[in-house]
Amino acid sequence: MERAAKCVLGGGNLAALLFLMSFSYGPTSSPPTINPQIDYIRGLVFDTQEYNAAGQQIYVWEDQEILMYEQLQTQTFQSSMFYSGPAGQFIPPVPIDYYRVAGIMLLALASNKAKLASIEKILDVQVDSSKAAAALKEQGQAYLDLSDNSGAFAIIEQVNDYWSFSDRFWKQVQRQQGV
Repeated sequence: MERAAKCVLGGGNLAALLFLMSFSYGPTSSPPTINPQIDYIRGLVFDTQEYNAAGQQIYVWEDQEILMYEQLQTQTFQSSMFYSGPAGQFIPPVPIDYYRVAGIMLLALASNKAKLASIEKILDVQVDSSKAAAALKEQGQAYLDLSDNSGAFAIIEQVNDYWSFSDRFWKQVQRQQGV
């Protein structure tokens, strides 16, 4: 890693490498990446070009920002099976809803006037920030609606008192044992 950092930084130290932000998009990027966790969302929010012809940075989101939005979306779910005996500790991870993450990102961009103002001039085109914000909100809401109407659902078991908890616990034990 240190040798790679010296090659990239021309003999600089490894600490400087940690402060570099990243951008990646698909097999045509340099170096080529195939990372659906980032690439699918970049495609949905139309943030697929790193530099323009003049060499100016024109992308909007860093890879770390996209991963942060994904964590925000996946951390809202918690399974009670995690607390239900040894088999419950190995529950599968929450799948990433790419449309929901893209919708949240577009709504966040529309509400962030400073960031929206920084991308007003892309490819020598002047963008009206109020119209851009309205369009971003509309597209973000369309992605959220698409996610909400996708047919996916979650089953939630409600526990109101000790007796319903005990009943739910033993039913969970039975489910895990295949009884």
